[in-house]
Amino acid sequence: EICACLVGSEMCIRDRKSALQEVVQDGQRLADYLYGRGRLGSHITSGNAALVLQTLPQAWAVLTAKGWDQFGRRVNKGAKGIPQLVRVNGYYNVNSIFDVSMTYGNKPYPILEIKPELMDKAIKELERLSPVNIVYQNEGVVGYDAEQRALVFPPAMLKQEVLARLPAEIVIATAEQCEPGIAQEPYMRKTAMAVSVEFCGRFALPMPDTAAAVLDRMSDHIPPGEERKALEEIREMAVTIGDTCLLYTSPSPRDMRR
Repeated sequence: EICACLVGSEMCIRDRKSALQEVVQDGQRLADYLYGRGRLGSHITSGNAALVLQTLPQAWAVLTAKGWDQFGRRVNKGAKGIPQLVRVNGYYNVNSIFDVSMTYGNKPYPILEIKPELMDKAIKELERLSPVNIVYQNEGVVGYDAEQRALVFPPAMLKQEVLARLPAEIVIATAEQCEPGIAQEPYMRKTAMAVSVEFCGRFALPMPDTAAAVLDRMSDHIPPGEERKALEEIREMAVTIGDTCLLYTSPSPRDMRR
């Protein structure tokens, strides 16, 4: 039994590594992965998220069978769980989790979203994380403006679009305060966009329409074998920024019962 557990863990580690290497090879694939990881709540590790989304690209929420029981739902008979690598008492083990689509029950799973009437408050909350203010004007740079030391958006831009872009611009503005000019570095801009995409997935916002193009060739900037580290750093930033908006979210009226 111990040997079988070790073999299972090794296979899961190998599959997780392979899945992470694949997602950074293409801009659209990486954007879909980050958006999906955000949709899952950004609470599972980069490798485990890759395994989930590789198995079920449209996964919404994943828990163990016991976790769904506590939530008030049951796993469908015969449903095949998705392998996940977990650490127990210092050792790796393989566990199985199930997406909400593999469960049944009267209690729908809520989807976080920011109500339109609360977007201004959410934007103000994110502004508190930024080292510079937000300015609305019709001319000039859109995004971080080094000359004004401000995040600039056109007054006519939809609040939803501003909110979707803000995490990336906050990351860039923060980096610029430490190292002026770093915003022009390709990896910096890709990392910033990645944070925005994951944030959008978490709160059911459309990702920026330039996301896939910006994220393309991310693998050029990540040393082989360092994919998990790079994606975990992005996840940590996305969680930090996303957590500030939790007060302004509510469960979506969409019923997730399947």
